[in-house]
Amino acid sequence: MSFKTIFVVFVLSVCLAGCGSSRNSSNLNTATTLSNAATTLSAQTANNSSAANNFADRGNGNLGANNVSKVDVHSLLYSGSNTQVLAQLLLWFGQSNHMNVGYNSNDPAQVKRQIEDMISRGIDGVIVDWYGPNNNAVDQATQLVMHEAEKHSGFSFAIMIDAGAIRENSCNGCSPQQVLVNLLQYVEKNYFPSTAYLNIGGQPIVTNFNIDYQYSVDWGQANAQLQTPPRYIFQDNGGFSHVMSDGSYSWIMPWANDYGLGYLTSFYDTGLAFAQKQTMGAAYKGFNDKLASWGSGRFMDQQCGKTWLQTFSQVNSLYNSGTQLPYLQLVTWNDYEEGTEIESGIDSCFSLQASLSGSTLQWTTLGDESTVDHYTVYSSKDGQNLTKLSDLGVGIHALEMCSVAMPPGNYQLFVQAVGKPSMANRMPGAVSYTAACGG
Repeated sequence: MSFKTIFVVFVLSVCLAGCGSSRNSSNLNTATTLSNAATTLSAQTANNSSAANNFADRGNGNLGANNVSKVDVHSLLYSGSNTQVLAQLLLWFGQSNHMNVGYNSNDPAQVKRQIEDMISRGIDGVIVDWYGPNNNAVDQATQLVMHEAEKHSGFSFAIMIDAGAIRENSCNGCSPQQVLVNLLQYVEKNYFPSTAYLNIGGQPIVTNFNIDYQYSVDWGQANAQLQTPPRYIFQDNGGFSHVMSDGSYSWIMPWANDYGLGYLTSFYDTGLAFAQKQTMGAAYKGFNDKLASWGSGRFMDQQCGKTWLQTFSQVNSLYNSGTQLPYLQLVTWNDYEEGTEIESGIDSCFSLQASLSGSTLQWTTLGDESTVDHYTVYSSKDGQNLTKLSDLGVGIHALEMCSVAMPPGNYQLFVQAVGKPSMANRMPGAVSYTAACGG
């Protein structure tokens, strides 16, 4: 190979690595390039999520700790999206009345891993399901989330006051109304001042879960007791017309026989009619509460990752760069008990098998290729240290090795199916190859 050819390959490699969109991987090269990107077999196959290393597959759809796609979640949204993607976060793990998932939500190192994992997937912030100061474990973990979020510029957090907080923070002679006031004042004092607190125009956002469905409260009266009135995001279609409403969020509806798509369409249509208010959409992988102590047999099939993709498609069918969806909530980051968690990865039921025909590396696939973002081919001299040879788009199942500049010698070749955002990556065993192409 001439010096000129080597130089052209090098320039193309640099441009393909750095000239594309940072949020989209759709413009992958279909030609081959030698990128010299170094990694290891372990890094591409071992658990790279914040799920505990010893967390195993569960019968409710939770995938065991996995090698998870770190493709930016925004790549699933419409072109030109400026939507803030927020993850719903549960902080009760480690308490005896909840499932053992292998970690404690009060562990600062675990909180650090979770937020760094979220950021690595393109997530912009978290909404914490909060149970008030009387639930010391959850409140302490929430403070850890706040302090960790403050270390990462651009990453936000907000409080969702759970209806359970009204019960857990009751006091002698206190009505649900007074408890709500107490909770809001506590959040105002302890969380609103944070530089990482999610806000709209400088005003902090507060959401709640099921308070109005379980209690009769006056949000206007409660708001009047605050020195820093927040923006209130209520829930479902009715949340847009709620007294004090600044917008509404959608949720997963596990009893829906259409994977909740009809509910989401209705919610988005309502939000579009309230253009002056904030719409917070929902994306989810499925639901199964059979392992929850409060479970009632509710179930929504994951469809091997297609439910996750469909909820994004529902957004894309109604929003675009000219009509933006302000917020999208991932439901949920880590509700292992209801089988909605994406922390450990989403199972796409996809697999592949590589083989060599002459000097052509090829692979067959099993499963729905729409769950794959792209393929990556690696070479290795020792079976552990990997050099990235090429990224190839979906639909391409072969790579002519003589088109890649490789010194003569014995190699092991690996093909990785990189999943769509938060889906599990898949990489089978190596294929032996002897490079001996002419120069």
